[in-house]
This record gives sequence, C-alpha cells and structure tokens, in this order.
Amino acid sequence: MTSLTTSNSSEGPATPASSEGECQAELVFEICQFRTGTGLILGFNWQASQVDDLPEQLDARLIELDQTNIRRFEYDYETETVYLDIMSECPFHYQLLVATEDTTIRDLIRSAKEQGTASIKYENKLRKQADLSFGQSETRQHVERKARQYIVSSDGKIRAVLILDLQYPGMKKAWVSLLAADDSASHWILHHELYHDDDLDQQPVGQVDLYLSDFVGLASLPAAYCRPFTAKLAAGIKRNPTINLTYERLRAIFRWARYLHTPKEFSQESGVAEERMETERRVAEARNEERIEVERRLAEERIKMERHITAEIERCITMETARRVAAGRSEAG
Repeated sequence: MTSLTTSNSSEGPATPASSEGECQAELVFEICQFRTGTGLILGFNWQASQVDDLPEQLDARLIELDQTNIRRFEYDYETETVYLDIMSECPFHYQLLVATEDTTIRDLIRSAKEQGTASIKYENKLRKQADLSFGQSETRQHVERKARQYIVSSDGKIRAVLILDLQYPGMKKAWVSLLAADDSASHWILHHELYHDDDLDQQPVGQVDLYLSDFVGLASLPAAYCRPFTAKLAAGIKRNPTINLTYERLRAIFRWARYLHTPKEFSQESGVAEERMETERRVAEARNEERIEVERRLAEERIKMERHITAEIERCITMETARRVAAGRSEAG
C-alpha cells in the first residue's frame, strides 16, 4: 500500500497505513492540523496507480468536516510525491487582479481564483496545476523545479514558463524569471531578475520577450514567430518578439497592487495612478504598433503562400500540357 509523509515541501518520517481509506482519513487529519500552523505545502508519498481520484476524495472528506477544499494538487511521478497547497491566499494574492486593466488577464486570474488553477496532465509524466495567480505558498526552488518539469515532461507542448516572485509580506522587492524550451531541453532566458526594489534610487531596466510559439507551439508556425533556440542565437539569428513585457509595466502593476493592499503603508504611491495611466497609454500604443507589424508579417506570409500556390499550379499545368503533347505525338506517330 502507500506510505504517508507529511512535511513543509520536504522529506519527513513515514507513517504506514493499513488501508487506503485509513490513509486518506489520516491525511485529512494532517491537513486540518497543518492549517493551524505556519506550513504552506504538504508533501507525502503516494503510489502513482492510486493518484487519479485522490483530489476529489480528499475534497469530499474535507467538505464533510466543514473544511475548505485543497487549492492546488500536484503529483511528482519521479519521486511518487503528492504536493498539496492547502493554505489560503493572502489578500495581496488578489490585489494584483485589480492592478491590471487587461480584461483578458483579469478574467483568467478570476477564473483561477474561483475554479482552481489550470490542470496540466501527461499520463505517467506530469500532473500539475499551473498557478495563474500570485501568492506566498511555494519556495523559489520548488517553483523552478516545477517549471523545468513543465518543459521536459510535456514532450515539447509547453514552450515557456513565466515566474513572478513577489516578496511577501514586506512587498519591497519583486523578481521575474522566464524558462523556455530549447531544442530537447530547457533554458533560462531570465533567471530571478530583479525588476523592483524600494532601496534602489534607479530601478532596473529590462523586458520579458515573448513569442507566439511560447503560446501555441511550433507546429505549422512561420519561423518569424518562433523563439530562436540557443544555437541559432549563437549563429547570429535574431527574431523580433511578439510581445514585450517591460519591467516598467511589471512595476506599475506591482506598485498599484500593494497600494490597494496597504494604502496607509504605501500612501506615497497614491500618485502611481497617473503613472499607471501613462504606462497604459504607452502599452496601448505599443500594442497597436505590434498589431500593425503582425498584420504586415501575415500579409507577407500570405503573399508568399499565394505565390507558391500559383507557381505550383503553373508547374502542374505545364507538366499536364507536356504530357498531352507527348501523348498526341505518340498517337500521330
């Protein structure tokens, strides 16, 4: 049967269970006890063959005890370890929802908040829930390991993982990381890069470059929209990214969110609204320029495709004409 291990995202002493039901009951007890402490993630060993229905079974037991359900369920097939994110988000977790005017992003995060984060499953390889919100529940090492698993275990279907690391409860610093698929492996494009620090007179300058292939994959996508591999970059091949997410933009969202969260502590940022409006204006202009550029590229690709089709049709007509001429000469002879 299975063995039970409870910890704060780390190894601990195993407790054998005589049956799966007893093991689940013991686990629910551990979850209830764990929520009264300072731990954030509960980890325990569980056989891969018995993991499919475990989230629903645990939630059902918790509901019977008037306990909130599990926020995020993940399974590591390499170590046969379940990770449960069982703590409630801090208020700052959702202030970032209000801090962005992008309705698509807001709807996406709201959906994550209400329905749980998006499940990612690849049989016997990967079972994760990508966190579409911001929180305090995971260590940086745990998140980065999970990011690598997304890339490696999805057979190339997941092309990029964006990580936003926000200091909490201090809310003084913020970092960004971007891991992207690189041929058969993964590569850190940005690794724990600081984009905001209250103690700096001059904030970091930079941006996160995202390509269309990061979202839809490589299949049937023109090269101009694909993130170049490291080898191609080394060979001097460069491509314009589809989206530029500037550090300035990230800072505006972060600063406005913490002002909404603790207005007294961050009262000096009440003027960030004007700064945010100016940032939004520049973002809108940049998006319009990007849209024009994308339309131009698509038009060029469409012209190339039409020329290719025309040339192919002409080639087929020429071959068919030649065949008929040859057949006519053969009959005449």
